[in-house]
This record gives sequence, C-alpha cells and structure tokens, in this order.
Amino acid sequence: MLIYRSVFLLIIPLVLSAFTHLWNPIGFRALVSDEGHYMRRAMHVLGGLGPQESQTYYDHPFFGQIFLAAMFKIVGYPSSLNPTTDTHSLESLYIVPRILMGIMAVFDTFLIYKICIYQYNRRVAFIASAMFAVMPITWLTRNILLDCILVPFLLSSILLAIYTNSKFVTFSRNNKFPKIMALSILSGVFLGIAIFTKIPAITAIPLVGFIIFENNKSWKKLAIWFVPVLLIPLIWPAYSV
Repeated sequence: MLIYRSVFLLIIPLVLSAFTHLWNPIGFRALVSDEGHYMRRAMHVLGGLGPQESQTYYDHPFFGQIFLAAMFKIVGYPSSLNPTTDTHSLESLYIVPRILMGIMAVFDTFLIYKICIYQYNRRVAFIASAMFAVMPITWLTRNILLDCILVPFLLSSILLAIYTNSKFVTFSRNNKFPKIMALSILSGVFLGIAIFTKIPAITAIPLVGFIIFENNKSWKKLAIWFVPVLLIPLIWPAYSV
C-alpha cells in the first residue's frame, strides 16, 4: 500500500509538469532573441564548424550548443521535419528543441522529488516537485536557454552528493568506500558540466561541496569531488588559447 502511495505522489507532479512544459510548445511562451542565438550556435556545431562561433566573442562556455547539436543529430533534425519556406514550417522548426526543453523540465521535477524525499520526507518532496511543476516562474524552462540545459546536471550533482551518505549505500562495508568515491566523482562531473554550460552555476559549488563533506567528513573525498568541478570548465579557456 505504501509503495502505491509513493508512486501516486510521484506521478501527480510529473503529470502536472508534463502538461505545464509540453503543452503548445511553439505557441507559448513567445520566442525570445536568446533562443535564436543558441539555436544558431547549435546548428553551427551540427554543421561541423566547431563549438566556438567566433574567435573574439566568448560570452558563455559552449557545452549548451554541443548538447543541443548532439540531440539534433540523434533525431535527424532539421531534415526530419522536411522544412520549407512556408511560415508555419519555419515556426515548426522550434517544436523539436522546445519539446526537448519540456522533457528536461519533467526530468527536473523528478530530480527535485528525489532530492527532497532523501533529504527531508515524502510530504516535502511532493509539495516541492508540485510547486516546481505549476509555478509560473518555471515557465522559463519552456524556452531554449542555457539555464534549462544546466538545471538537470546541477540537480543530478546535488542528488548524487546526497547519495554519498553511507546510509544510502547498501553494499557491504568493504565495498562502500569505492561506491562513495564513484558517486562523489560523478557528482563533480555533473556540476562541472553545469558550469561548462553557464558560468553562474559556479555559485552551487559551496552547496554541493558542503553536502559531500557533511556526509563523509573527509577532505580527501571533497578534494576528489572538486577535481572534475575544476577541470571540466577549464576546457573553455583552454580551447580559447
């Protein structure tokens, strides 16, 4: 009975989030200029012209356009839509990336539920994920923006950091240490990718670092976690050099 209740409490926010973020993807919200910039850069990568559009204009790291280009390649975009010069056909070119953003927002809802249920309890998880699903401020995640791409990686980093608590590691005592180390490294990798998507994600370093240290009371694990957090974003300045 408890399992069915848990599943039911998870399904409700996911359904609400799917409706909020996937309904009428090209009709709402209105297109903004930044979406055109990121789409252009993704098509630049998809055309094999490299991740950096200009050798003098470095406003953001380029994981966002690499990620979008990879997703477009998988679904065969834009040729799969058979685009023409018709106005409606041109508008429909935004439906694929906007649906992708909506799917990522639904995944964000799931991650928020999992984070809250482990850190707090089932009631907090349900309320937090339901609020994320329906609050107008999260309509931003319907747009093709770097913030929408980095949020799943940031939330994944937080969730994996919470998992480093020994009470969540179900293996034997001898196998706990390698698993905790692996979770710490993965948490660092996801946070590094989030920063590599957009630099302001660097503000999450104290939060995730605190969770890692609080769970393990080990400077060594914290240092190992920090390595990918530092190295992955350094790809950006290294590439510019």
